[in-house]
Amino acid sequence: MAFAIAAGTAQAEILTYDCTLHRLEQGWISEKVILSIDAENARARAYDTYIHHLDGEPKDVRFKTTRKGTYKMMWKMKVPASDGELVYVNYTATLNPEEQRLDLIARFPQINVTNRPSGYGGCSVSSGESLYDS
Repeated sequence: MAFAIAAGTAQAEILTYDCTLHRLEQGWISEKVILSIDAENARARAYDTYIHHLDGEPKDVRFKTTRKGTYKMMWKMKVPASDGELVYVNYTATLNPEEQRLDLIARFPQINVTNRPSGYGGCSVSSGESLYDS
């Protein structure tokens, strides 16, 4: 009986990935991205330079675990372009938790452009503080 009570109060582990990205072009992709992932409850939060300046706090993002065991996260933002206009940007992040590698792609759904800014890089992982603590 004690085992059942202890199992019922267990907290899901939230892992936080602090990632440094190599950007393939300037702009749209931050050099640093922090992700807190609660895979058991299928939820995640993201934080980067754009989120910091536009929202000021971590952003809840869509999350799913793929068949390959990677984590896919998606979020949308309005980001100021160099001319000051706000541009809709769809971000897709794919994290390989085994390799601790992040790939991030930006797409522009309302503009007919062929480029897809992207970045990739390694992540350090911790189970201490998370973006859910704030």
